[in-house]
Amino acid sequence: MTEILPEVSDGELRKIEMPGDKTFTLTIETHDKDTCTLKLEGVEHLRCNNLLLGNVIFDVQKIEAPNLSDLARVTSMENAVSEKGRDYLSDLRAAVQKGELTFLRLESSYGCHLDALCRSYTTG
Repeated sequence: MTEILPEVSDGELRKIEMPGDKTFTLTIETHDKDTCTLKLEGVEHLRCNNLLLGNVIFDVQKIEAPNLSDLARVTSMENAVSEKGRDYLSDLRAAVQKGELTFLRLESSYGCHLDALCRSYTTG
């Protein structure tokens, strides 16, 4: 696991943009009242649960070796019992380990949990 954007710890999410072109951008206000962005490119899967007003961000992590339950959650395949479903999740894990896909996680003080599987990301 690698923490990206360490400056957003204790920051607040200010804007989410999903223009429909497989990009996803978060604008975050830091504790020092600066703003920064995290832009995901080539989003394959994204899951955001319990987004609540007042969520304070703990961290944004790059997970280099996600387990199958991480991948099942982001793909909404928690109950995948078929061999084809398990193979798909294994293929995603291999793609992350090869660097073809990136698995990112945002954790907040309460409620919000965001996982994303994308081709690349930029910060600014």
